[in-house]
Amino acid sequence: MSTRASLTPARLGTCTALVGLAFVASACGYGPAPSNVAKAPNASATSSSIGPLIARVAAAGDVACAAAASKPGCRAADTAALVKRLKPQQVLVLGDLAYEAGSTSEFTNGYGPTWGAFKSKSFPVPGNHEYNSDNAQPYKDWWGVAATPQGTTWHSTRIGGWLILGLDSNCDESAVGGCGSDSAQGQWLAAQLKSSPKCVLAIWHHPRRSSGPHGDNSSVAPLWKQLARAHADLVLEGHDHDYERFAPADANANPAKVGMVGIVVGTGGKQLYPFIGQSPGSLVRVQGVNGVLAVDLHQRGWAWRFTGTDGKVRDRGSAACQ
Repeated sequence: MSTRASLTPARLGTCTALVGLAFVASACGYGPAPSNVAKAPNASATSSSIGPLIARVAAAGDVACAAAASKPGCRAADTAALVKRLKPQQVLVLGDLAYEAGSTSEFTNGYGPTWGAFKSKSFPVPGNHEYNSDNAQPYKDWWGVAATPQGTTWHSTRIGGWLILGLDSNCDESAVGGCGSDSAQGQWLAAQLKSSPKCVLAIWHHPRRSSGPHGDNSSVAPLWKQLARAHADLVLEGHDHDYERFAPADANANPAKVGMVGIVVGTGGKQLYPFIGQSPGSLVRVQGVNGVLAVDLHQRGWAWRFTGTDGKVRDRGSAACQ
């Protein structure tokens, strides 16, 4: 791992503002610019410093309605078309995939005709809506082995030097058994991190920090803490139906010069939410836009680009692995 996490956001016209070295959303309906944000520790993560491209992944959560084409506020078909244009090698799906209850019919009639096109290359985690139906059994049935490839709803894969972790943030569900370091999931995570991966990306549903209506989630704090202490690089989350990128953060999810980056991407198709406040470390907030986050995994870092279904890029940049 490199010794610093460095962020290089790109200027996107008049809809962003520069605060120190950190770009924040300030206009065009993206929410007010934060007045007290952490600076990017070293805005120089060039293509040469992060090394050659290994693979592209696409990510979003909060995706499909049953019979999506007939319901307002259901844009899963549009975001699926965007995923296709992005041509990712893997699709990371961040939970709440089939509204309202993650039922068999909702997966069949909503998720299947849209994001189901990427089933063979998807890496899923469940959201709270999946647990509204028989302890997430329809989710497990629809995905098959992809839902529990290692016998649990938390699992991992490798892409080059990257460790990709899918964690179950439904910590209060009896089937999950908690998210503490002494839980089954916490012990599994510790064992994964002992393998000393060069770069680490984790996904789960409930965001540790969020400026949306659901707000911060302390239940996932133990997972965040384990990852941050192991110098993981990036956590992708959903739950709040908006896009929000945070400054590098420490083990307590507070802004830091060096740390792990959290990005909320609850923009996969379901009706969107407004922001209601400003969580610590919030840098970029995009509301009212369904879209998909593309993350290019490089040998020593990563580059990101959040694109709306209208084709406009709302946020982009690059960072070195820690």
